[in-house]
Amino acid sequence: MENIAVYVLLLIAVVCGWLMGRISSRGRRRKRRGNDVFDDYFVGLNYLLNDEPDEAIDTFIQALEFNNETVETHLALGALLRRRGKVDKAIKVHQALLARPGLDNEFADSTRLQLAIDYISAGLLDRAERLLNEILSEGSPAKWDALRHLVTIYQTEKEWEDAISCCSRILTNSAYKRDAEIRIAAANYCCELAEQFLGQEQINKAKEQAKRAFTFDRKSVRAALLLAKIERLFGNYKAAVKEFIRIRKNNPEFTGLVVEQLQNCFQKMDALAEYEKLLTEMYSQSAEDSVLLALALYKKQHVSSESALHFLEQHAARSSSVPAIVEILRLQLRQAEPAIEANLNHLQQLIVQLQQRKASYQCHHCGFETRSLYWLCPGCQKWDKIRPIAMVRI
Repeated sequence: MENIAVYVLLLIAVVCGWLMGRISSRGRRRKRRGNDVFDDYFVGLNYLLNDEPDEAIDTFIQALEFNNETVETHLALGALLRRRGKVDKAIKVHQALLARPGLDNEFADSTRLQLAIDYISAGLLDRAERLLNEILSEGSPAKWDALRHLVTIYQTEKEWEDAISCCSRILTNSAYKRDAEIRIAAANYCCELAEQFLGQEQINKAKEQAKRAFTFDRKSVRAALLLAKIERLFGNYKAAVKEFIRIRKNNPEFTGLVVEQLQNCFQKMDALAEYEKLLTEMYSQSAEDSVLLALALYKKQHVSSESALHFLEQHAARSSSVPAIVEILRLQLRQAEPAIEANLNHLQQLIVQLQQRKASYQCHHCGFETRSLYWLCPGCQKWDKIRPIAMVRI
């Protein structure tokens, strides 16, 4: 149904374009007659009815005359060709438009933008970059769109500093100042630079970039994780704990990522009692599975297995979760009679296997599921849309 609607709109656009072309050029018409155009129109319509849209588009392009009244129709046809994967044909349509003398500035900018998108789709990034920089140098209203497409190019080429520069320029426009996607993207570009510097053991430069990310996105999980990692490299465990708590506060769904690292920091500071206190406080605020299991593990390691089991059973009586049940089974195996130990062990392993088959993360934009955390979704190419999947509760 969606494709049918697109083609109906296309037909309307072609007819309107033809009529405007006829009106604007009346009295100076070339040899081609209106009946010939309508012949092409009906040929194109026949192609559509026979489910041959590509041939229909070619026919419509031939039927339309080039003038300012039909430019938008040609742009729409070119964009439609590109969306259908006919990038070479889209490039030809847009190049032909751009070569027309006397094209209005507004239409010239629109055509160059569309041609740049064609080049990006075809992987001709250098051509697209030159075209977009031309628009940028002229300072026309189209420069904001040009900047956004340049960001796409620099992201693809991993030219992070150039991508950040473009984002910063876009954010000077009041219309985009609060654009969350641009800010999140810029923060991730800073994090990419930070990771590069970490790989080169330039720790101070990596720290600068991680902090720079917060100027774009104050709640960046990735930047906080990087900063915590850097502080740990310097032995600043209190500062690292501060970053982990920042993540817990701003993005509580990522608590599971930081709990284990929190334990490591408190161990380094020889302050496990403070770690237990923090876990207990976090558990009282929200009995998340990651905090529950961390607290149970602490009790098992530093108090007793019986204390951990009692704690988990108390929790299960109020609000059971699969991870809690798995841990209870693991602890109960030690106390089970030999006759039922094998069955309990089999059940526990079965539950663990079922958990391991499930995705751990999901993109909130396109639904892409994965067992690993990606900052850039492989499905929709959006930054920071992948989030941990909440564990199943009973």
